[in-house]
Amino acid sequence: MRAFFLLSLGVALTCSSGASAGDLSKVERKIAREPTYVTKSPKYALLVFGPEAKLRVWIVKDGETVYLDRNADGDLTDANERFANPGECRNIEIADPDGKTHYVITSIGEYEDGGRQHLMVSVDVKAAHPYQQYCGARLADRASEAPISHFHGPLTMEVRTINWKLPPELALLTGASPTDLNATLGTMDAERGCWVVVRSEPADGFGPGKDVHPTVEVEFPPKASGGTPIKKRYSLEKRC
Repeated sequence: MRAFFLLSLGVALTCSSGASAGDLSKVERKIAREPTYVTKSPKYALLVFGPEAKLRVWIVKDGETVYLDRNADGDLTDANERFANPGECRNIEIADPDGKTHYVITSIGEYEDGGRQHLMVSVDVKAAHPYQQYCGARLADRASEAPISHFHGPLTMEVRTINWKLPPELALLTGASPTDLNATLGTMDAERGCWVVVRSEPADGFGPGKDVHPTVEVEFPPKASGGTPIKKRYSLEKRC
C-alpha cells in the first residue's frame, strides 16, 4: 500500500506551506566568535528560521551551561547569551529579518537517545497565522557537524517515523483488522538531522483550528493480479 498526503489545511498554515524552501545544504555551519568553554567537549546545534532559513541561531551546551545566540549575529560572547542550564532558556524572542514575523523560544529541554544528547526546543511562530513547533535536535561534537533544525520552514506531511525509520507497529497492513496511520506535519530532512514538527495540540490558541484536518489518499493493491489499484481517501481527525 502507498499513502499520499493532501495538505488541505486551509489558511491556517499557508504562510509556510506555500513558501519556497531554503536549501539547507547551503547553510554554513560556522560560528564567528565563541566563548572560552569550561569543558573540553562542548556540544552544538543550529536553529534556522523562516522559509528561506536566513535567520540562524546557534546553541552550544558546555556542561550544564548553555550559550544561545539570541541576536543571530554568530557571536556567542555577549553577556545575555549565557544561561546556567537549559531550563533557563525561556521566552526568548527573536525577530525575523522580514520585519513582520517573530519567534519565541518558549523552552529548551534535554534528553538522551541512543547514547547521544538531544535538545527539545519549543518555539511560538508569531506570523500572519501563528502556530507552535518543536524539534528534537541531536547535539554534535563540532559546529561543522551540527544538525539543522528549520522552524517556520516549508511544511510537508509524512508518515511518522522513529529515528527516520518506520517501525513495524506503525506500518499500514492489509487485512480485515483496522490500522492506525500516524503522521507528522513539519519540516523534515534526515540528511541534515532536521526534525521540526507542528504541535498538534498547542496552547494559547496557536496552530490550526480543531476543525482543520489533513486528508490521506491510500492506494491499495488490486484484488487480482493485473487489476486496477483501489484508491480511498480518509480524513485524519485525531490528534496526538
